[in-house]
Amino acid sequence: MSASGAGRGRQWVRGPQDVVAGVAVILISAVILYALSLITTTSYSAFSPALFPRLCTYVIMVGGLALIARGLLRTGPGLGRLPFRPAVLVTLAVVAFGFVSPRLGYAVAGLLTLLIGGLAAPDVRFRQLLAVSLILIVFSVVLFSYVLKLTMPAVILPGLSF
Repeated sequence: MSASGAGRGRQWVRGPQDVVAGVAVILISAVILYALSLITTTSYSAFSPALFPRLCTYVIMVGGLALIARGLLRTGPGLGRLPFRPAVLVTLAVVAFGFVSPRLGYAVAGLLTLLIGGLAAPDVRFRQLLAVSLILIVFSVVLFSYVLKLTMPAVILPGLSF
């Protein structure tokens, strides 16, 4: 029998978009779990720096399984053409954060990431994007630097670091 179920008049995959998204989520989660396995831990410590990210990754993986199940059980949209501009801009935004964050601080990197990622939207209004991005960055600096007192620098500029 073919995968499309043409022999019996029934399709095995009713929502191809959900199935492909679920497989992608599971594959990305597997890569993250592999990367987390490289973090060294001691044999006597059940709690390591990788524990919470590992738990979150397993929860995300369950979400991927749920997407696959939904794609098999419910009729959904087919696979359309991948929008090139959003895919490139969101990827660029994530790479920019990883590159800029250790050099200029997480506030500058976060602002850049929000602006680049926001440009992926087809109906973006730059002034609104900038305003929302600035509000989110101020909130993140207050949360991470002042409330949680994390030691990572918000801004690193020559002669200025906070």
